[in-house]
Amino acid sequence: MPSALPYVFASAFLLPGILALLIRDPRRSRVVGFGGSAVASFLGLVVTMVGATRETPMRIPLPAPVPWVASELFLDGLSAFFLVLIFFIGFLVSVYAVGYMKEFDAHRRGQAAPLLLNLLLLSMAFVVSAGDMLSFLLGWEAMSLASYFLVVLDHEKREARQAGLIYLIATHIGTGGILLAFLFLVQTTGSFSFNGFAAVPIADPAILSATFGFALLGFGTKAGIFPFHIWLPYAHPEAPSPVSAVMSGVMIKMGIYGIVRFLFYLLPSPPVSFGAILLTLGLLSGVFGVLYAIIQHDLKRLLAFHSVENVGIILIGIGAASLCQATGRPDAAKLLLAGGLFHVLNHATFKALLFLGAGAVLQGAHTRNIEKLGGMMRGMPLTGIAFLAGSLAISAVPPFNGFASEFAIYRGLWAAAGSSGAVGVFLAAMAGLALIGGLAVVCFVKVVGTIFLGNARSAQASAARDPSVSMEFPMGTLAVFCLGLGVFPSFVMDRLMEITSFLPSAGVAAPASGGKPFTLAIALAIAIGGLSLLRTYLLRRNGQRAGGTWGCGFPYSTPRMQYTASSFADPILHVFQGILRPHTTRKERLSGRFLLEVEHETHFHDLLENGLYLPVYRLFVQAAFQARRLHPGFIHLYLGYILGALVLLLVFFH
Repeated sequence: MPSALPYVFASAFLLPGILALLIRDPRRSRVVGFGGSAVASFLGLVVTMVGATRETPMRIPLPAPVPWVASELFLDGLSAFFLVLIFFIGFLVSVYAVGYMKEFDAHRRGQAAPLLLNLLLLSMAFVVSAGDMLSFLLGWEAMSLASYFLVVLDHEKREARQAGLIYLIATHIGTGGILLAFLFLVQTTGSFSFNGFAAVPIADPAILSATFGFALLGFGTKAGIFPFHIWLPYAHPEAPSPVSAVMSGVMIKMGIYGIVRFLFYLLPSPPVSFGAILLTLGLLSGVFGVLYAIIQHDLKRLLAFHSVENVGIILIGIGAASLCQATGRPDAAKLLLAGGLFHVLNHATFKALLFLGAGAVLQGAHTRNIEKLGGMMRGMPLTGIAFLAGSLAISAVPPFNGFASEFAIYRGLWAAAGSSGAVGVFLAAMAGLALIGGLAVVCFVKVVGTIFLGNARSAQASAARDPSVSMEFPMGTLAVFCLGLGVFPSFVMDRLMEITSFLPSAGVAAPASGGKPFTLAIALAIAIGGLSLLRTYLLRRNGQRAGGTWGCGFPYSTPRMQYTASSFADPILHVFQGILRPHTTRKERLSGRFLLEVEHETHFHDLLENGLYLPVYRLFVQAAFQARRLHPGFIHLYLGYILGALVLLLVFFH
């Protein structure tokens, strides 16, 4: 029976998608396509949770893609964790898409969306359960292509085509990196299976470093790690919101899965430098991601940069765990790795919730520009409450789940700093994590305050209303999970400590890892609630009047008197202007000696995009024009090129 599971799941995901493509009625097409995806995801979730209870990993042989290579799927603790993530978010997003994707009913391409989304979910499940190099790459490429076509679903817009091109280039550079890393492992071990890779350690330090470097390029690009994050702020805003939720909540985690699988399973005993590199990249991703998010006015682009930030937090946990493993701090390593994986789950829940909330706002107000929103809590109270829950969670405010996983990472860093040697490294990581958390709070005070509070800044924002039940249900469920995972983190942390049990241990107690955040979260929530009640009591006793929010003391506030998103970001901009490097233009309109009107415009550019990627792109374009001379149209010359490539491959694999 287990041998039939891959075919059953492939049919369960692909058949509804194909039927949706054939049905002419758009509404029925959505219900069949996305409804089928929801059913398949729910079944996948149940089967994975049952399979995860097995003591030994489940192995399912597959027909070999090439004659001399065996292929298989397997389910161990790490695979099961990511499968649960894929199917859980896939189920909720599919339900949401039934209501949201009606905007594409007028276009035939909207009926392709269910098939592409189902293919994306299926390919991700294939990636995390692949047991050999060829199956993994097959699933990886299917995932990349399905997500590319979803990004360019609205291809009539120039921005969507540009985002798709950037994503396609980035993802295939990443695939090239992963392929090279696998080829080094094949050359060393003579095997194509992951078991074979793990059985023969790489002895040559140069080959080991090259393997890690290419793997980091490949998986880091998919995960959106700084400095490989260039595609995220383009692709996430242009994709439909349910797709953005899947891409940000789950797909970028495939890069994290690859890093963990490579670092802790396929490269046994990695050197100290690997952990140090990951820890450094994690801190850079976190700080730059949240800084770029603060200055954004496009809601979905802002959320995309927060994905860079949270991937950085995850990488801090994973990198510090690797560092602890290499320097003899086994208990801290387990706690840090479990904390990093816990943040993977938490980021999937609150980021999917925020993207679904952004989709509801976009559907109601028809704009992603934060400066044109405002006062939406009146017309969209359910969406506002769900979005507020996601904002509190991503800002690591107790008792929500973002706090629980970041607290676990703090505990791991503190435990590592308490051991001998390299104390400063772990204390610096804690300081960096604290800075990232503080800036995230600033950013989401700006987002919630500007979008949902105050007065509406446009007629569309004023007229916006809560969406349909099929869109509210996934948002409400995710909001409950954000709170539940924060109040009861030990349910997940204890399981994650079991998953990380392959690491050597000096006797860390698993329940302690989850119990502390629970107690502290409740205590902090009670303290915050108590202070709020005390403030309300004191204000009433002193006879002070409460005015409209953002009224600044004026009883009749107008949208022009409110704090704008730029106003919220301005103090942070002044502090970090050396990094952000804003470009400001000023236009004045005069009447004689009198100033009638002044316009200020401030623009920001990604430093890496302008300083690195664009110059490299221009060089590549120039080289491509020169390379045209190699294609004169003579077939014997092309045969010579093929022969040369074969000779090079034979020399490489001699």
